[in-house]
Amino acid sequence: MKRLRVAVLDDHAIVRHGLVSCLGAEADLDIVGVYATSRELLAGLRATPIDVLLLDYSLSADELDGASLIRAVRVKAPECRILILSTHHDPGTVALALRVGARGFVGKGADMTELVKAIRSVATGVIYLNTDMSYRIADTSTSYDPEAGTDILSGAGLSAREREVIRCYLDGMTITEIAQKFNRSLKTISTQKTAAFRKLGVTSNNELFKIKHTAQSS
Repeated sequence: MKRLRVAVLDDHAIVRHGLVSCLGAEADLDIVGVYATSRELLAGLRATPIDVLLLDYSLSADELDGASLIRAVRVKAPECRILILSTHHDPGTVALALRVGARGFVGKGADMTELVKAIRSVATGVIYLNTDMSYRIADTSTSYDPEAGTDILSGAGLSAREREVIRCYLDGMTITEIAQKFNRSLKTISTQKTAAFRKLGVTSNNELFKIKHTAQSS
């Protein structure tokens, strides 16, 4: 049996320790890297070959994360298969992660059996999504319908950077914090936020958060 080299990035120590303990008990998995920050990960990629990277999608405000981090990993370690493990598992986020280079997505509510299955699957080159998420992505609307409560990040033609800005904004980050996080100017972030608002059909912060509440309640 080929042993798979697995690395873990999560900014919560308890989650990291739990993953290492459980995954390390699998006969075919070797934990070759455990990282708390994206900086540590990107530095570690230069020294340690990885077959599968288990990556938290949303990190702290001062960290590179989401689609930007996936792209960075793909550049530095193109042979590494990226499996996202995250609480952000709405269809829009999952679709974006896959589009920019992730090979699978598992919600943090999944059990360890599913996670191990996902790791082994993406290691073979297969894209892993559970059945429910596969159907949800397939059923995603191409436009936002406020009456239907469609996920705000699933449609409306938002670019990858616009999606990331809105995701961070909904997480409570300010425009200044988002600019610092992605190393972009305040003007650029403001422009991307304005463009996203226009595509989503909202004109104020209150309308944006109302849409989020509608989508979560549906």
